[in-house]
Amino acid sequence: MTRVSTFGQNDFAVNSLMKVQSSLSRVQMQVSTELVSDSYKDIAGDTVILKALEGDLEKSNNMVSNAETIAARVDTMYGAVGNMVDILAQFQVTLSSAISGETAESAALNENAQAALDSFVSQANIQMSGRYLFGGSNTATPPIDVSDPPYSAQTYPSVESYDYYQGDEQEASFYTSDNDKITYGVTASQSGFEKSIRALSLAANATEAPVDQDALLEAYDLINDALDELLVVQSGLSTTASNLEREIDMELDYQLTLDAMIGDIKNVDLAAVIAEQEQLQVLLEASYNVTVSMSKMNLFEFLS
Repeated sequence: MTRVSTFGQNDFAVNSLMKVQSSLSRVQMQVSTELVSDSYKDIAGDTVILKALEGDLEKSNNMVSNAETIAARVDTMYGAVGNMVDILAQFQVTLSSAISGETAESAALNENAQAALDSFVSQANIQMSGRYLFGGSNTATPPIDVSDPPYSAQTYPSVESYDYYQGDEQEASFYTSDNDKITYGVTASQSGFEKSIRALSLAANATEAPVDQDALLEAYDLINDALDELLVVQSGLSTTASNLEREIDMELDYQLTLDAMIGDIKNVDLAAVIAEQEQLQVLLEASYNVTVSMSKMNLFEFLS
């Protein structure tokens, strides 16, 4: 009877030691990773919720990444339109000089007009990451071509012409996480672009001596209209940029909430598990001592 009791005590001590070792191993993993578990199986009750939260977080991260890419495109377009406005405003000074009495020839009217046209087209054909930004969905082709053909050199009286445009009318858009649509695309087929190109082409082809006053006056009026319209375009891009920034900020706030909810499921209270680790280490040492003591019992002690 005593032998059976002693054997049972020894078996109990060994099992207790193994349980403490297992618990300590688990806690040591938690201390090193700061996670409740390194697999879903140990948090089975929260697995469905956790996977849903992680899915929402991944979706949100993708949305923010896309929004930031589009925000960069909008910023590039905003800067390009600003440059177009500067090109027109600077050329208008030259144009004004020619109209006001200084000979067009001495003002180098044709040369300056062609240079301004080339610069304007360069801005409208700007690319970002290999995408042309002002051609609608046709992002692989420069949206403006003012060579003849397709675009005929303008003379007085000019006629509205969009023959320069190589894109389409599909304005780019972006959907937020709430499925709201933000249209951000600007196409070079808008009136402000057409008037700019026509005005500069008029000036580039106007006679300098004697100066073609009619052509220059028409070009001047077209530039005034174009400047007003391009500033409206630029203002719209600014509004779009603000909307995108607001959406990104809202989404980042949402991600903080998701991170906290995921953390409540996955993460441990580090101070608590460190304290538990210390307790288990003391218990393990005690259990080990008991097991060693029992294993050293001599046969007389075992049979007694």
